[in-house]
Amino acid sequence: MHSLALLVRLARWYYALCLAGGCLALVPDRLNAGLPRLARVARKVLLNSVGRGRTYDEDFEGASGSGRLSRFVRSVLSASVPKRWFSHFYHLAFCWNGAWLLLLLKAVLGGDESETLRETLLALICLQVHVSRRLYENYFVHIHSNEARMQLFGYSFGLLYYVFLPANFLSPVAAAFEAAGAGAGAALGDGAATGSPRSSDATSMMSGGPPSLLPTLLDGFGARQGLCLALFIFGNVMQYQSHCTLASIRKGGGQAAPGKSKYSVPQGLWFTHCSSPHYLAEILLYVGFITLSTGWGADTLLLMTMVVMNLGLSAGMTHQWYKATFKTYPKARWAMVPLIY
Repeated sequence: MHSLALLVRLARWYYALCLAGGCLALVPDRLNAGLPRLARVARKVLLNSVGRGRTYDEDFEGASGSGRLSRFVRSVLSASVPKRWFSHFYHLAFCWNGAWLLLLLKAVLGGDESETLRETLLALICLQVHVSRRLYENYFVHIHSNEARMQLFGYSFGLLYYVFLPANFLSPVAAAFEAAGAGAGAALGDGAATGSPRSSDATSMMSGGPPSLLPTLLDGFGARQGLCLALFIFGNVMQYQSHCTLASIRKGGGQAAPGKSKYSVPQGLWFTHCSSPHYLAEILLYVGFITLSTGWGADTLLLMTMVVMNLGLSAGMTHQWYKATFKTYPKARWAMVPLIY
């Protein structure tokens, strides 16, 4: 069965497409007029998708023309879904990543203690912890108003992101089994009986019977791994606290008073020096668990480049919105990374 190898290939195409779109979205406004009309349309769609909570840009309607393509683009831009549907991302991630995690657990507990499976298993466990926390936040921390919407285009790409996310860490498993001449799906289903990836680099730690999971995961765990685990935990705590701060300024909000914004400037530890500390936390926790699992490679580098580009664009748009909306917004704040961006 080659389903895993196919998933990995599709994930690479998806992230490459996202990177190409990110590069187009990064084109400065002053150069936008020089782009071909189709590129300008695509850039506008991308910017509306990246701007979380931002939907249809009505100022673009007059500039997009009146032809059939323009009407289609306007229909794409105007299509939106409730912001509370954000929880769908984490329902999907929890179930989909959890399914791959169970397959790897079956292989490891079945006797396959190869280094490749151990590292991938550790990465997926960290990812499962992260998406489980985000799912919890969507029900018990975030407060989405009834009017909050997000663009359908961005919602669809967000679902695809979580479909392909585990593939970035499963790619070494797929490559190892492909090199061994075994189908990835069969190998994961049959455990050690089908052969172990990196068999020349790792030998079984058991003398008979299924291994213990914890010693398998902690094999080779040292100071570097401890620092990476600490960074992963720190990033999760920082993001959780940031989301709690953002939610606290919405509590008891409901409808805004006439002439006043229903939003206010977030204050607190993490918001002292940047407008979007929750995005910075996302980057830190990704770096932490990818390094912890020694999972750096072409696929995870592609993933991180896309994540940083997407969060950077969104943080920049959020920062500009804060400054335009609140005249007394702290000038010392950076968009996402203090002293850098």
